[in-house]
Order: sequence, then structure tokens, then C-alpha cells
Amino acid sequence: MATDNSPPRIRLIMVMAFGTVGTLFVLKFVFDSYFTFMFEGEAKAKIAAPAELAKLHEEETKKLTGSPIPIDKAMGELASKGRESSTLIAPQPSQDDGPLTGWSQGLRAKAAAKAGEGAANDAPKKADAATPPSTTSAQVGDAGATPQKTAEAADAGHPH
Repeated sequence: MATDNSPPRIRLIMVMAFGTVGTLFVLKFVFDSYFTFMFEGEAKAKIAAPAELAKLHEEETKKLTGSPIPIDKAMGELASKGRESSTLIAPQPSQDDGPLTGWSQGLRAKAAAKAGEGAANDAPKKADAATPPSTTSAQVGDAGATPQKTAEAADAGHPH
């Protein structure tokens, strides 16, 4: 029996692989453009000239130009009169005070909430002043406090 001991032809395999991938890539764009071309052609063939729409436009232009006052003249008259002459569409100030009342009540609620926060913030300060001088920030858990700072803080809060 004879066996083939020649090395695989990697170069030939790689050329064939890249050639195949390149060909498929090019064919995809060719087929996509062909499909688009054919689809648009069929769509144009099926969509005929809109005869009914053209007829409707013709009737509308006849109505606009055949009225006692043509549309061009009516538009010119409205433009010359201006907005001031028409009181129907002129802006008028509102007489409704409801929104202002609600807004002022909202401000009162905010002011009351701030006053409540101020009283809540004052309560811990008063409680700190009532603590005995033996309690220092180092005992509470302040790792950065030195004994000198804690003693000064304790002496500052309590008169001797």
C-alpha cells in the first residue's frame, strides 16, 4: 500500500477559502441591488398615475378660484388688517386666581417644613449640650479625634 506523506497544501486551501468568501460577499451585494431594482420597478408599475387625485385637485382649485372672493384676495385682506383688528383671537389676561392660591399654599407648606427641620436640627444640639463631660468623641467612635481635641470639645460645651 502506498501512502501520501506530502505536507498539506495550506497556501492553496487559504487562497480557495478567501476567494470563496470574497465571491459570496460580492454576490450578496449584487443580489440585493438586483432585488431592489426589480421590486421598485414592480411597485412603479402597480402604482398608476392617481387620476382620481388629480381630478380632486382640479375641483378644489376651481372652488378656490371660482368663489365670489378669490383666495388670493381674501388672504391679502386678512394680511392687511393684521391681528389687532380681530378681538376674537386677541390674547386676553386670565381672571382665574386658583393657581395663585394653590401656589401660595405650596410656599407656606415649604416654609413650615423648613421651620420644622430647623427645630429638629436644634434638638440634637441641645441634647449634646446636656451630655456629661466624660463622654468624648473618641469614646463615641471618632477614630480621627485626638485626646487633646476631645478634651477641648468637652470643655467648650460645659462651663466650669
